[in-house]
Amino acid sequence: MSGKPQVIVLGLGIAGSSIAATLAERGYEVTAIEQFGPLHERGSSHGDTRIYRRVPHEGAPYVELAAKSLEGWRAWSELAKDALLVQCGGIDAGSAESPMVQSSEELCRQYEQPFLALSGSEFNRESPHFCLPPDWRVIYQPSSGFVRPDATRTFLHRLAREFGAQLLFNTPILGIEPLSNGVRVRIDSETLECEHLVVAAGSWLPKLFPELGLSLSPERRVIAWYSPLGPLDLTRMPIFCLDADGGWYGMPTPDGRIKLGNDKHLRQTIDPDQPAAPPGPEDVQKISGIWRYLTGFAHTPSEMKTCIYTIAPDQHFIIDRHPSHRNILIFSCCSGHGFKYAPVYGEIAADLLASTPSPSLEMLRISASRVPATRFEN
Repeated sequence: MSGKPQVIVLGLGIAGSSIAATLAERGYEVTAIEQFGPLHERGSSHGDTRIYRRVPHEGAPYVELAAKSLEGWRAWSELAKDALLVQCGGIDAGSAESPMVQSSEELCRQYEQPFLALSGSEFNRESPHFCLPPDWRVIYQPSSGFVRPDATRTFLHRLAREFGAQLLFNTPILGIEPLSNGVRVRIDSETLECEHLVVAAGSWLPKLFPELGLSLSPERRVIAWYSPLGPLDLTRMPIFCLDADGGWYGMPTPDGRIKLGNDKHLRQTIDPDQPAAPPGPEDVQKISGIWRYLTGFAHTPSEMKTCIYTIAPDQHFIIDRHPSHRNILIFSCCSGHGFKYAPVYGEIAADLLASTPSPSLEMLRISASRVPATRFEN
């Protein structure tokens, strides 16, 4: 026994990776367990890029998380000696009646963050790859951009190990047993005990804790990469969220392409224990609807990948202690907009373990009464 508080982290997607590295740095004895490989693609933490929005339209708690995350992304980039966050600017756009666009503008004003409000025609003149409807409203945030998932997870795994964490990959969980003063976790080769268990298992949370009745929906999504017909100028290609056709999103990538997806895609609920079906013609057809809003790209994808979104009905995260077992922390950072807050997850876990949770996270508790997050229209 080392005398350090002992923590097991289940799941090494972005939330679990952040938590493992942060707790190890703070002096916890950490063992982190992942059922797949280090950079697996069976969740939603993989890939070259994910959107970072400085003022997320989902609501006030997320704006506060994004502010804290920005400091964290800068600190991580310095430690990694690599640009894990690229601030190329970003837009939320849609009709003037779009709740998403209205929320984005209102929150920028409320938190006194810089933004520009433009019509679609005004924005198109400044951004030649866009052909938005002329009467749309566009909220441009210069501090938005994209973060780099695979580079970030690689950095966090290295950082966790440097501070003494043990990372176990390709290690399925066979059982969880709460104890009077801790938790026992059974894996194939042995049984481990800890004082605290942090579970950031994404789509597998309802299977691990059926007694909680968590209404989390694992859904298949497909992302596609397209090549520009000419050089892609990052200074004129912001990340974007378009409130139309279920919700489009996209971003430039470090290799000079554009990455695109639809927030609803084909609305396919899946079993996370079964590999998602590979991309096919139906997926290409769905994503091709974006070309009414973009121009200057080849319409045949150069690459496509599947991922799993884990979504609560109200689109909010669930971050809380298990109501019956105080030694177990639950982290469900719903996949559609969770990656941008990565640097904060470890801080939140540390505060919960120290019994000093932030009041602003009260609405993310399992039993919270919530107003649905402001997201894309259906």
